Amino acid sequence: MSKTLYEEHRFDWKTVSFGLERILWGFFKKLVIADRILVAVQAIIADPDTYNGFYAFAGAMFYALELYADFTGGIDITIGVAETMGIKVTENFIRPYFSKNIKEYWNRWHITMGTWFTDYIFYPISASQFMMKLSKKSRARLGNNLGKRVPVYLSSFIVWFTTGIWHGASWNFIVWGLGNFVVIMISQELEPFYRWFHSKVKVAGTFGWKLFQIIRTVLIMSSLRMFDCYRDVPLTFKMFGSIFSKSSLSQLNADAFIGMGIAEYDYAIVFLGMLVLVIVSLVQRSGSVREKIAAKAAPVRFIIWYGLFMATVVFGAYGIGYSASQFIYNQF
Repeated sequence: MSKTLYEEHRFDWKTVSFGLERILWGFFKKLVIADRILVAVQAIIADPDTYNGFYAFAGAMFYALELYADFTGGIDITIGVAETMGIKVTENFIRPYFSKNIKEYWNRWHITMGTWFTDYIFYPISASQFMMKLSKKSRARLGNNLGKRVPVYLSSFIVWFTTGIWHGASWNFIVWGLGNFVVIMISQELEPFYRWFHSKVKVAGTFGWKLFQIIRTVLIMSSLRMFDCYRDVPLTFKMFGSIFSKSSLSQLNADAFIGMGIAEYDYAIVFLGMLVLVIVSLVQRSGSVREKIAAKAAPVRFIIWYGLFMATVVFGAYGIGYSASQFIYNQF
């Protein structure tokens, strides 16, 4: 980024148009998807006595969608503004909901934050003299296999504790951070079991297994984010438990979801918007979507971008005075 920030720039229409397209895509995700489903998320969180059981699960899923559309929408706008001026900014989200495990997820989600914590906290701590001495003592007392884990796990614990504090000096964020640590450590400890399982059951690499891994990752991360939703540790555990103890078929009725403040057409718009996100993400795996669109004929390019612009204007969710809600990341 620093090189493109300080070097001389000349006007380039392709660079400017690509930046404007990125900005438009960001506003589409923010206004059409995030701000629309936000109403239902707030309704569920505000009334945990009514919206428990399956509603708590739905709230976690809604929040996962809202958070992604809000965060990445803001990043798209930021990167797009920089791009119009010829400044290249590092990508911060690379299809995180396609991750097959938590470690991969954090390599795709908020990449710059993860890189900073790794470079400035994990590596300095894990390579410090204290950790070297601890490693030596741990290997001597616990054996090489177990002893070598102690400094790595302690360094990871500190990183995730600090990550929680960074998000907010409150117990819900601390528990959220440590929850990520626990899940990642358990996953690493289960590696031998995974290898044994795949040696017996030949499912690795199949579409069904990849889909299972993706769904599992989304469910785990959405469950951990309930600490962010409710902002109260005991209440979060209570609501998570209610998913298994209070869910019932009677909760699966349209009237209850309409009572959350958004109508049937709002859910339809959110669903279609989410479908667009999935399609774009799938296309993006083989290269830049904007480059692919730029290669199309002018009428096709016009239909795509004008259609996205009109969808944002017409279907965007606006507040009082047609102002959008604040980006979630403003609080951090």
